[in-house]
Amino acid sequence: NAQAFNDVAESSSLLKKSIDGLKSGDNELGITALSSSYADILNPLVETAERTAAKSNTIIGQKASLMAMSQALQAIHKNTQALLEQSEAVASLKLQQGAPTAEIAAASQLTMLTQRIAKSARDFQGGAGASAEAVFLLGKDLNTFKEIVGGLLNGSNELRLTAAREPAMREKLQSLSNQYEATLKDGSA
Repeated sequence: NAQAFNDVAESSSLLKKSIDGLKSGDNELGITALSSSYADILNPLVETAERTAAKSNTIIGQKASLMAMSQALQAIHKNTQALLEQSEAVASLKLQQGAPTAEIAAASQLTMLTQRIAKSARDFQGGAGASAEAVFLLGKDLNTFKEIVGGLLNGSNELRLTAAREPAMREKLQSLSNQYEATLKDGSA
C-alpha cells in the first residue's frame, strides 16, 4: 500500500523527534528536556527510536521493489482464476475423451496447482509477510505446472504422458500454456 510507506516515514520521524525532544528539548513540539534523573529510562528509548528509524528507512528505500512485488502478486492471483478455468476445461476434455489415467490425473493436478499458486500469492501478502515456505512453494508449483502442461501438450516420458494429438485438446493446452507464461512472468518478479 503506497500510503503505508508515507505513514511509516511520518510515524518514524515523529517518534524519533519526540524522543529526542524528551532528551534535549524541542521548541517546535513544545517539549521540555527531561532532567538527567530520567537518563536510565530515556537512553534505551533513544536507542530504540534510532533503530526504528533506520529500519523504517530501509523499508522506505525498498518501496519501488515492494510495490512491484505487490502488483505482481495481485496479477498472479488474478491470473489463477483463468488458469483454473482452463485447467478444468482440459481435465473435463480428457475425461470425455477417455484419456489414460495418467493424463487425467495430470490434468486434475493442474487444477489443484492453480489453487496452491493462488494461496502462495495470498500468503505473500498476508500480515505475516513473505515466508521462505511461501516463496519455495510458489516457485515449485509454477515449475510443476509448466512441466505438466508441457507433458500434456508435447509428451513426457518422465510423467508418462503422450503428446496431445486432437486439435481441440492441443488448442486448450496451448491457451493454458500462454496464460501460464503471463503468470510465470509475474511470479518471477
